[in-house]
Amino acid sequence: MITAPAYQGKTIGVFGLARTGVTAVQSLTASGAKVLAWDDDALKRVPVKAALGDLYAADFTTLDALLLAPGVPLTHPEPHALVKKAAESHTALISDIDVFEAARPSLPEHTAVAITGTNGKSTTTVLIGHMIEACGRSAAIGGNIGTGVLSLSALAAGGIYVFELSSFQLDLTQGFAADIAILLNISPDHIDRHGTFENYVAAKKQLFEMQTGKNPVAIIGVDDTHGQDIAASLGQKVIAISVEQKLNSGVYVADGTLFDCMGDTCLEVGSLLGSENLQGMHNWQNAAAAYAVGRCLGFTQQAIMQSFASFPGLVHRQETVAAINGVRFVNDSKATNSDAAITALKSFDNIHWIAGGRAKDTSFRHLEGLMPRVKNAYFIGEAADLLAADLGDAVASTKYPSLAEALDAAVAAAKPGDTILLSPACTAFDQFADFEKRGEAFTGLVNTLVNSMEGSST
Repeated sequence: MITAPAYQGKTIGVFGLARTGVTAVQSLTASGAKVLAWDDDALKRVPVKAALGDLYAADFTTLDALLLAPGVPLTHPEPHALVKKAAESHTALISDIDVFEAARPSLPEHTAVAITGTNGKSTTTVLIGHMIEACGRSAAIGGNIGTGVLSLSALAAGGIYVFELSSFQLDLTQGFAADIAILLNISPDHIDRHGTFENYVAAKKQLFEMQTGKNPVAIIGVDDTHGQDIAASLGQKVIAISVEQKLNSGVYVADGTLFDCMGDTCLEVGSLLGSENLQGMHNWQNAAAAYAVGRCLGFTQQAIMQSFASFPGLVHRQETVAAINGVRFVNDSKATNSDAAITALKSFDNIHWIAGGRAKDTSFRHLEGLMPRVKNAYFIGEAADLLAADLGDAVASTKYPSLAEALDAAVAAAKPGDTILLSPACTAFDQFADFEKRGEAFTGLVNTLVNSMEGSST
């Protein structure tokens, strides 16, 4: 566990007791802080019983700060009641990333790498962690990827912390000076929480505005205008990455070949086509970012490329679960918006597409151009009607009440050479606790199918 001696003797409120909040309570308590912890869900209050304090009734003038879990609304659709209370009492709002930053002076010498963007964050985070360890250094991965940063064990000298940071976390964080900060891409997302797309972009940009350390590096995807604007606005060292254009300076991938233009000349480093779990332009962007990080850390080109070849991929992100009778089953449950689903739909042909859930998008008509890749669509959840209405003329589709029934129908229709793809383009919250549970359900159903077929062949 990471502890922050700077918080000794301070009184900190913690609201929101999921993974991030619970680990924050434990870390702050171990740091010597007095903690008042609360959650609206009584069951979530159980793990931190000793630190419980009803923050709605608490005197906020006694708090040095209020630490919010990322899921707590800060500004939209309206500020949470405790956010309003904090504003009235001039109580600082912080995140667990702020506590980590306060802990850094007491940690052994290290490097902090942070990744943000609309899509590809988790894959890039895991890829960078894999690369670091394959190149002989120690890494600890945390943040939005599912492990609270304060629950990580402190690394020995020379270790590298790799954090995936969401716009929600960045909106809350007051000071985190990443040594290497990465922006992969920006497209509209989470507008319900940020109010406007401009606010969402500003939250992402904050990662780079907080880079006040010694010789920080910003790695920016410049294949969208927002990335280009942010790159042009920064004063620190910027390394551009692209998969859509050749760059005179930076790292780019063209037709699967990675080029290093960070020095005086552009060098062809090698092909990514042999890296099984880094296929498609979206993964090439992830690889370009990871490569730039590796070079900043002093790794050789050869070692980096070898680590890419051995990368096992990410669970729930274009994860091949099984192949049965020539039909491939792919779990892409992490595609919680249409842009993420687009990357999967571009990666396969002869698709039986299972999609739906709770929609972030107000329309799916922009997916029409990809429907020639889809043989049949199977729509589920709250968004089923919207998907069917928007794409009904472009693809044969049917609505189903559950993931299991949609999968059964896809299995019945699929032929050898086809791909059954769960890429929902929606959140899972209407039928599942989160995208992980949805992906696990899909994987479980496929594994049951595999076992039943093995049993019938004996």
